[in-house]
Amino acid sequence: MKQNKWSIIKTDTSEKALASASSVFTISNGYLALKGNLLENRSELYSTTILAGVFDEADMVAFIRPTKYKRRYLDPEYFDDATPSPSVANLPDPLYLRVFIGNQEISFRRAEISNFRQEYDLRSGVYAYQYECKTSDGKHTLIEMMRFCDMQNVHRVLMHYSITPINYSGQITIRSGIDGSIRSNLQKDKQFNVIQTSIEDGLCRMHARTKARGIDINLVVCNVTIGIEPATREHVIEDDSIYEVLNFDVSQGQALTIEKHMAISSSEDTRHEVESEPASEVKESVKKGFASTLATNQDWWAQVWDRIDVQIEGDDLAQLYLRFCLFHLMSAAPRHTDKLSVPCKLLTGEHYQGTTFYDTDLYIEPFYLFTFPEIARSCLNYRYLGLENGRKIAKSLGYEGAKFAWQSGPYGEEALGKWWRFTHTNIHIDGDVAYSLMQYWYATKDMQFMLDKGIDILIESSRFYVSRAVYDETSGAYDLLDVAGPDEGHCESKNNFYTNWLAKKTLLWAVKMLDMVQREHPDDYQAILKRLAVQKDESDNWQKVADRLRFYFDDSTKIYEQCEGFYQLAPIPQDLLDNRKVWFVTVFPYQALNQPDVVMAMVLFRNEFSDDVKRANWEFYKEKSMDFSSMSFVINSMMATDMGELDYSYKQFTMSAGGDVDEGLVGRFDTADGIHGTASGGAWMAAVLGFGGINMTENGLIVNPKLPKHWKSLNFKLSILGNIFDFEITSNKIDIGISEHKQLALNASIAGHMLQLVSGQRYSISL
Repeated sequence: MKQNKWSIIKTDTSEKALASASSVFTISNGYLALKGNLLENRSELYSTTILAGVFDEADMVAFIRPTKYKRRYLDPEYFDDATPSPSVANLPDPLYLRVFIGNQEISFRRAEISNFRQEYDLRSGVYAYQYECKTSDGKHTLIEMMRFCDMQNVHRVLMHYSITPINYSGQITIRSGIDGSIRSNLQKDKQFNVIQTSIEDGLCRMHARTKARGIDINLVVCNVTIGIEPATREHVIEDDSIYEVLNFDVSQGQALTIEKHMAISSSEDTRHEVESEPASEVKESVKKGFASTLATNQDWWAQVWDRIDVQIEGDDLAQLYLRFCLFHLMSAAPRHTDKLSVPCKLLTGEHYQGTTFYDTDLYIEPFYLFTFPEIARSCLNYRYLGLENGRKIAKSLGYEGAKFAWQSGPYGEEALGKWWRFTHTNIHIDGDVAYSLMQYWYATKDMQFMLDKGIDILIESSRFYVSRAVYDETSGAYDLLDVAGPDEGHCESKNNFYTNWLAKKTLLWAVKMLDMVQREHPDDYQAILKRLAVQKDESDNWQKVADRLRFYFDDSTKIYEQCEGFYQLAPIPQDLLDNRKVWFVTVFPYQALNQPDVVMAMVLFRNEFSDDVKRANWEFYKEKSMDFSSMSFVINSMMATDMGELDYSYKQFTMSAGGDVDEGLVGRFDTADGIHGTASGGAWMAAVLGFGGINMTENGLIVNPKLPKHWKSLNFKLSILGNIFDFEITSNKIDIGISEHKQLALNASIAGHMLQLVSGQRYSISL
């Protein structure tokens, strides 16, 4: 791995390693995803086929195990009314393939396996594995597989599968088609019914329909044999499956190859404006061929890598880790629609029900914003569309405006019931969305989006915060009660610093943006007032609440108390982690954090806090964070970089970037549930925004890099205000080249030097 900066390679055949690898080797193109399971391995995990935005339901209350510990994140009052929750559907498996040598099936668990190797080529998006197996009758066989998602024709998947008899000649039988017996890996329930199966024109076809939501799924598969024609070819239609049975007479050393061309569509395609007919897609795929499509894919990825690559000179392993993260982020991007965002597990698993958290807004969108800003715009448009459900959520809680769903489904619907307390205490979600919107605004100045949709997000979120705030007549301050910040271990807190800070910023952004629109776009201003029924005194009220939201700041220590009463909690016991019983129970009684909270706000708004305040809070909270969440590492890394603690910062960056490829770095061993998309996006942030020192603000670009000592250089490209900025950073200088796509004059502070950056120019600044 240290010598190969473009390939992820694994050779472990243990059950746990293969379960983890199934997430690592997921192939996806933003529309569909297939986990990287071995076709010959029948484990307890079902093959996973996901279509972005195709949801059904899962009984999430059934996951709650009895315990004597109070789980403050649950509200038992609502248990009896709980209903199944929206959850991404695990759909029929188009990869279905079984191999029989004579009458004995090749089974990964019942054969002697040698020379096993799984590999992901990040330059082409091809997942491959190969191994040799010896069955109980002594027959020795070589198995080789390659598959990938077509990145330009998002309904298509292709697979190349070869079988070579090493020490025998004889009959080999392949069953290849579509498996409709698949169940959810969450609850082992079946989320769809098979409506119809057929074979026409040599194509295996299946029509399925999700049980609760009634979404139609159509799958088509074509099996193309290469080199050796089958002696016989039969079709089998089972209750929930359809496949071809291909019988071959093969000589020793003769490779038998089959190519599978697959296509999937759904009735949701109409909403996403990507309607397609799977049979036609498959026929076109066969006509083009595996090799030609692969070459096209490689060209596509070459162009994408030219935009997204972050080149690290002097650290090959970190380079590989980071490229793995960028690859999966780009693979999950919803390029086919502007009505979906990205789940926190990307498209690599069903965990968290395939929903979108605030992780996407804060940790994943920055990567899209500075590489392909149109994808960030789509993610924001998803949030805009989610206002419809957000208004319903706010109203159901007794508040005005809109409250974004905590675990958001494809329509912005809440994917958990009120029994999950976070659905109504984690109100910082509105501020997180507003933050991502303003970052998009600073980096693009997309006025049309702001006028048509962005301002709606700010106004409806402000209305929610104002109605949620409680006025204290004694002090004249406003409080936000019963809230949870990023530190979810204290999920019933009062005046959580992070929540109040994001609420304050959201209110101020709404005031400022509405004022700017009134001055510069009066016609649009009148349309906004009418569209959102903005009252005459609303803006003044937002300003008043923003000015009076309560914070607990000690002038002598420079520390913000995370929430009211935090200092009165018990000190952290030395054996806290050793005696850990249940996740959230661990930290609640103590001055311990599930993950960074105050520090997180200071990382997001790093130019708004003085160095002495940041250092005081960093030193106070650093050791209190248990870092139970994968979003911890990027926050730790970026704050440590600002504080000049580069060894610690580098370690945290490595955990964020490499925790899925090498699970021992973090020690949670839960990658089998799906890639940690938050950590993947966080790795890019820690590298570019942290070590690269990039900070896009309302007033312009700030660049203050600090590289790890062993890094010789850091190179990356950013899209800013319609131009491509090419950065090369070493220990003693910064070189910046700017494209001429759009006329630009950008105020910037580069390593303390005040400049105006102009399109078409190059700059070299000494450090």
